[in-house]
Amino acid sequence: MFKPQKLHPISYLSGLIKTIKQNFIVIILFFINIKDFHFADLKQYLWPGFLLILFIASFIINAAKVFTTRYWIEDNHFIVTYGVFNKKRKELDIQRIQSVDTSQDIVNRLFGGLILEIKVPSDSIKLEIVSKAQSEYIEQQIKKVQNTIDAADDIVTENEEGPINAEYNQDQKTIFRLTLKELTLMSLTSGSIVLAILTIMPILGSFQSVIPWERIFNQFQHIAQAAYIVTSLLIIIGLLIAYIIGVIIEFTRYYGYTLKEENHQLKIRYGLFNVKSLTVPTIRIQAVVEKQSFLRRLIGYTTIYFVITSDGVNKMESENASGEVVILPFMKRKNAYDMLHYLVPSLKFQSVETGLPKGGIRRNAQIIVGIILIAGIAGNYFWNVWSLVIALLLIVLVIINSIITVKYSGLLISSDELTLKHSQLVRTRYYYTKKNKLVGFEKRQNPFLKKAELAHFNFITAKGAGSLNIGLRFVQNNEADELKIWYLKERNYET
Repeated sequence: MFKPQKLHPISYLSGLIKTIKQNFIVIILFFINIKDFHFADLKQYLWPGFLLILFIASFIINAAKVFTTRYWIEDNHFIVTYGVFNKKRKELDIQRIQSVDTSQDIVNRLFGGLILEIKVPSDSIKLEIVSKAQSEYIEQQIKKVQNTIDAADDIVTENEEGPINAEYNQDQKTIFRLTLKELTLMSLTSGSIVLAILTIMPILGSFQSVIPWERIFNQFQHIAQAAYIVTSLLIIIGLLIAYIIGVIIEFTRYYGYTLKEENHQLKIRYGLFNVKSLTVPTIRIQAVVEKQSFLRRLIGYTTIYFVITSDGVNKMESENASGEVVILPFMKRKNAYDMLHYLVPSLKFQSVETGLPKGGIRRNAQIIVGIILIAGIAGNYFWNVWSLVIALLLIVLVIINSIITVKYSGLLISSDELTLKHSQLVRTRYYYTKKNKLVGFEKRQNPFLKKAELAHFNFITAKGAGSLNIGLRFVQNNEADELKIWYLKERNYET
């Protein structure tokens, strides 16, 4: 590693695939128009020839970058250089490296290559493509240099602070593995089923136009009605197929999910066709979020996310670019919190005091109810009465959702910790964060809320390259003021 190393030869194939992706639309248009191509006319070759030159030039540029890329370790820095005429050089301080992530799609798995991304708080380096052996060797060398630096620092401070418990060479410990049974149940209860049900409901309601009200079994009275039934059934079958595809996608995405711990870092590996390996440094955790859907709440399972700061480079293809990383994708709620007490001992994960002002029930629902009611009346006027019936059913659901939000949402603050619960009909979210992780507070009021002595509030914490708002709507105005005082000043609250 202390001598310049080359990328894996499969990088050239990866460059070819990238070139095809970049020119995909042009290639499709060429094959669509090839039926009108006159091979005897030389002028017909100008446009395809131009496209071929662009394709070759794009491939040569990618290949040149692969050919000239070199990486090595020098003076406690990880260095990458590339370029033919314009030589570029990038260095990362190894001591600041927080994670080494990998991803491996089907093509890379066939040839034994993977994409390696090395991240520090303000920058990152991506190597496309290295072999698995190269990736493991790079990670070992980075850890070796980091441990050497840390050991040297420890020698200086050992006499002043006494012996310390070194954990630098701690082996990886598997703390969670998603079983096949849990993965299957997780896929079946994913959000795709909710989307399918919500889409099917209006179709089922529209069957009234083909139901004979005078004689229920008056078969084939109208041929058009039979055609409508067939069309509706095809739509339902299509939605069912879409749901099955969604389940398969969820299954393959989280297949083999494994969570390991090593030196205050969490190592995550998952995926069937596109295998991903992520590193989550615990020092970057800003908040813990629990998301529990209605179906999973019924069976006692939940999903845990960690909100982390980004590496400073906003790359949308990065798995944790959003700043929200799945830590426990599907686990019994009690077991999940036992795990959280171990993973994040600084948080107490206290229960919240639920219940918001009852005036929020009407205010949460009134705008949505008004829109749905207008749409239902219009549907009844232009089509049939079932549009109004469906609208009334949706209004009932909106009101139930508003009641649940007001009755079961709430928060709890201690001297240094915030816990907030936001309940809805289809999902419930819990937020846990330390006071020193909050970067802002905002309170919002309009004249109507001022008159009712209500307010909205949000605490703001870092999330990825942006921020996360943690707050509630329609709380007592004096309570929002107390939260602002708690955020701005040092005050003690009983836990």
